[in-house]
Amino acid sequence: MTSSAPRLDLRGAAVFDNHCHGFRNVDLLALPLKTWESRLTMMGMCFASSGGTDPALARQVEGLLDSTLFALTARRWLAARLGCETTPQALAEARHQAFSRDPAGYVAGLLAEQRVVGLIADDGYPQPTVTREEFERQIGTPVYRVARIEPWIVELQRQATSFDAFEQGFEERLDAAAEDRLTIGYKSIIAYRTGLDVTNPSRGDAAAAFGRWRDQGWPKDRGDGKTVRDYLLRATLRAARRHDRVMHLHVGGGDPDIVFGHVRPQDVYPLLHDHMDQPIVMVHGGYPWLAEAAYIASILPFVYLDLSEFLPWASLGSDRELETLLGVVPTAKLLYGSDEASEPEVLWLSARLAREALERVLGAAVDRDLATAHEALAIGRGVLGGNSMRLHGIGG
Repeated sequence: MTSSAPRLDLRGAAVFDNHCHGFRNVDLLALPLKTWESRLTMMGMCFASSGGTDPALARQVEGLLDSTLFALTARRWLAARLGCETTPQALAEARHQAFSRDPAGYVAGLLAEQRVVGLIADDGYPQPTVTREEFERQIGTPVYRVARIEPWIVELQRQATSFDAFEQGFEERLDAAAEDRLTIGYKSIIAYRTGLDVTNPSRGDAAAAFGRWRDQGWPKDRGDGKTVRDYLLRATLRAARRHDRVMHLHVGGGDPDIVFGHVRPQDVYPLLHDHMDQPIVMVHGGYPWLAEAAYIASILPFVYLDLSEFLPWASLGSDRELETLLGVVPTAKLLYGSDEASEPEVLWLSARLAREALERVLGAAVDRDLATAHEALAIGRGVLGGNSMRLHGIGG
């Protein structure tokens, strides 16, 4: 009788979170304790980040916790960590006590347990912006910034009366962001505004569309605003090349207000093809259309896939999705991320879930003679942190 192969062990691997959002501990502690657990879930997080205020919808979100596998897992894992019962009330009270006693120490402890050595924070959410420096003080772990362009557009709508001034202000912000070496990239959520089917308007087209968009009161639709946003996104890609920065693009699903008909990886393919010689990260990896994104990343050398969103919220399906991505995409282009945008426990839960899923999937690859144990460990360490750090020029 042969013994089973040893379990692949990634517990010592450092984690570098390619995509999350800042928070202020004092703001989180002021939120209702009753809804804390729902904010851990994708539905609860999206409900909050999209400005959800309808009490009936909030009750529905909370009522679905007991039938959400991720929520049940989180409840059990966090209760074990805090040494309390797994009831929602006991867990919420134990968590509040631990967090309020030493907010920075509590968050730092969560990150240390999962060996999270750094994070890249998208500074576009929440608003007002949580600066990179402020977020770093809150968590006691190095934070790097991607500068999101959409808040700049809102600022300039209030200030600029002409397209010349608007464009100049935008370019100034692009250049100013790059002056900080800890700003490692630019970010756009154009998928939320006008969709990923980005055109290539001339400056004259953009200037004419700007005037009409302004005169119409800046409507949030796919009319003249789309022409201006498409022009600005291409300007951002030029700045990323000029300043040797990485471009991060939201690709795939998101909050309920996303332009759902134009957010698939196939929608952004022409733009990626036009810029195939510069690094672009598909944030969220195109989820739920991961197979499309995997194909694109397998043929375009500088397209990278961030794994946040299906990690952690696909829960039971994480292994299946990882099998597809690891099997199709050069693994050096896969970047772990959590998409935390609500509570610090998401950082801990996501890192643990990703580590254990990678152990299972890569362990199975070794069992099937698709990789050696040495190769599998190197792949796992790269996905969890090394790949993103190398791409963004962080560390040795």
